[in-house]
Amino acid sequence: MTDFLPVDPAGAVPVDAAGIPVRVSTSPAPAAPHVHLGGGHWAVRVPSVAGLGTGVRPARAFAGDRDISRAVALLRHRDRHLFDPADGSTLAYDDDGIRAAGASGRELYPRVDPAVIGLIRRADTEAILLGRGVDRPYFSLIAGYVDPGETLEEAVAREAFEETGRRITEVTYWGSQPWAVSGSIMVGFTAVTSDIDAVAGTDGELAEIRWATRDDLTHLPLAGEGSIAHAMITAWRNA
Repeated sequence: MTDFLPVDPAGAVPVDAAGIPVRVSTSPAPAAPHVHLGGGHWAVRVPSVAGLGTGVRPARAFAGDRDISRAVALLRHRDRHLFDPADGSTLAYDDDGIRAAGASGRELYPRVDPAVIGLIRRADTEAILLGRGVDRPYFSLIAGYVDPGETLEEAVAREAFEETGRRITEVTYWGSQPWAVSGSIMVGFTAVTSDIDAVAGTDGELAEIRWATRDDLTHLPLAGEGSIAHAMITAWRNA
C-alpha cells in the first residue's frame, strides 16, 4: 500500500487531532517533487498543508521521526538544486527523487552537514554548562558546525572555547540525531572542564551562559522534547 506525507516549503506537516502526522493515500500534488522514504512511503512537496489534517506542526517537533527528517531534508534538496553546478544544465532526478544528474552526467546527491553538540560537566561538582542564544528564550547545550579539516572532537572543543571561554577534556561520543531542519546530522559528546569561569573572551553567540545543577533544571526553560539536546540533558539529570 502506498501513502504520501505532505510537506510544505517551511517543513511543516499536517497532523491529526492527536498530533500524529497525516499520510494520505493519494498524492495531493501529482506534478510536484516526490521523494521515496522506503517501502510504499513517499513524501510530496505541497504549497500548503492547511486543510490536509486537523492541524499543522513543524518538522522540528518530530526530530526523532526518521521519515519526517528524511522527507524534509530530501525535499529541501530538491527545492535548492535545480541545475547542475558543473555546466548549468537542468537536473533530472531519478524516480526515487534522490539522485540527480545534468547534461555532464555527473551524479549529485543530497548533502549532509555535520554538527556537534556537547554536554559539558564541571569537574568539581555536579553541574553542566548551558547557554541561551541571543535569538532564543531557552537554554541548551553548546553546539556548532564542524569546520573543514577538523575532527568531531576538535569541533566540540573549539565551539566550547569560542562560545563559553572554557577549555574541555575527556571528549566522549554520546550519540547522534539527524536534524533535517538545517540538513545536518548532530553528533553528541560529553566532556569535562575545570574552568569554572571563562578564561578567554567569547564570540558573543550566547546571550547568557550558566552552570546548572539537577535542581536548577526543574525551573529553567530548556531545549524542547525530540531534540538531542533535550535527550542529553534528561539523561544526565536522571543518571
